[in-house]
Amino acid sequence: MRQAFRIGLMLSVAVATAPACTSVLGDFTMGESGASSSSGGSTGCPAGTADCDGNGDCEARLHADPLNCGACGAVCLDEGTCSETGCSGVTEIARGFPTAEDANARLLAIYEDEVYWTAGEGTNGSVQKVPALGGAVTSLAAGQNAPYGVAVNRHGVFWANLNDKNVMWVDREGQETPKVIFDSNRATLGVAADESEVFWSQRAADIGVAGEGSLIGKITMPDGWPDDEFREADDTSPHLIALDAEHVYWVDRRARGTVNRTHRGTGNTDKLADDQPFPYAIAVDDAFVYWTNSPRGNGNELEGAVMRAPKDGSREAMAIWTPSEDDDVEHPSPDCIAVDGNDDYVYWTDQGTPRVLRKRKDGTGRQQVLHEGGAPRGIALHGGFVFWVEENGAGGVRKLPRPR
Repeated sequence: MRQAFRIGLMLSVAVATAPACTSVLGDFTMGESGASSSSGGSTGCPAGTADCDGNGDCEARLHADPLNCGACGAVCLDEGTCSETGCSGVTEIARGFPTAEDANARLLAIYEDEVYWTAGEGTNGSVQKVPALGGAVTSLAAGQNAPYGVAVNRHGVFWANLNDKNVMWVDREGQETPKVIFDSNRATLGVAADESEVFWSQRAADIGVAGEGSLIGKITMPDGWPDDEFREADDTSPHLIALDAEHVYWVDRRARGTVNRTHRGTGNTDKLADDQPFPYAIAVDDAFVYWTNSPRGNGNELEGAVMRAPKDGSREAMAIWTPSEDDDVEHPSPDCIAVDGNDDYVYWTDQGTPRVLRKRKDGTGRQQVLHEGGAPRGIALHGGFVFWVEENGAGGVRKLPRPR
């Protein structure tokens, strides 16, 4: 049975009476419980320096120290150098939270110069945030059961717990107890938000299998009333979603799935593309919807692709990228995707190779490989950087300046 919880009052509350539970990166150690711990800060230090180890010496040179580049714990990877503009290459701004064993990150969102992400595939999952520059990591929620999609607005942080089959909320400082705002008997997945509404997707059957009761749900701000009948989609398997001012865009992740848009007011749905092999992630700009086809893990020989179609459905979908046209790699599998209205490129992660890539939105030219290695997954664009999370190993958040 589904249960809905009104959250109106708590959405408008901003508690500021106690400091949030944070850990500064830098030289941290793993305690007996596996939790990361460290101390440090920059209070009282001259400009360009910081006390990252907490001994009062202001020893970190933030414009020259590759282990604390721009902020404590912002690490330049791959022997990169540090200057006033930051690391010369990839910067790791968070890692290893809440424990090394459960730190594998999944998806992320960026709001007001802070990066929010979900991590963990079991009951010790977490939701965390870190400044986009790097620095103190704030634990917003622990003990979450496979947290997945995440979204943020001025009212708080919203995420889906895949295994617990619910949608959660916590304030952006992590000072209140996380609360269930929608409890279901179906797997919750994608979450997207703006200042007026939050949307989530639910599938009623296994991954990629249509099921009766699949839906796109809506929560209206600031009252926080969940509407689990906004868009019933019994013949689909909804996955990740994206928003613009008028529509919510979502993929039906099946062997021959669809890409769809649903009007935020009326609930009417248009199909923008069909016959797509396992569409996974989705993003939009002013004129187009973009998505990845990711057959990874489905036991077939289908090739992944990065696709786009006009948001108004006026033309058929086209492939921006397929593996055969750019390079010879084994088992490519496009995963998460990001676009920016002020950037001519579409960015995506590929866990099959593994890489972070970009290509022109119109499909012309060759792909550009921005980073190789690790297990990149969730991706976002912000402030001249491309951000992504690492799913395996110590997990965490990385960023790289967008090439000009």
